[in-house]
Amino acid sequence: MRAIKSLATLALVGFLVSAAAADDAIKPKRSAAPSIDPQKLANLKRGMSKSQVKTLLGEPWRTVQYNDLDQIENEFWEYRGKDAEGTFRLHIEFDRQGAVVIIGKIPDRVPGSKGTPSKN
Repeated sequence: MRAIKSLATLALVGFLVSAAAADDAIKPKRSAAPSIDPQKLANLKRGMSKSQVKTLLGEPWRTVQYNDLDQIENEFWEYRGKDAEGTFRLHIEFDRQGAVVIIGKIPDRVPGSKGTPSKN
């Protein structure tokens, strides 16, 4: 009976270690945030296509696809950036036709906030 418990414990530990390693493998790797040219940010506009955004800013740091309550497929791209105020995420959301509908610059740290800062 002890041998079975020991084997079960060993198997569980092995599973947890492999799951943690797999989780690390799928997380986006964060390198030092590049600076995004302020002129490029100024040229980013609602209604732009995905190809226009990619031409302007390059490959996104992360892409996410999701469905809202109306089952409309949506997608957003995020870029990492750094400017004089610190590091940030540039959030760009597209509609079903692939046009920009939301643009947001989200700072990693907000003075006076009590939230958890983003890890770089």
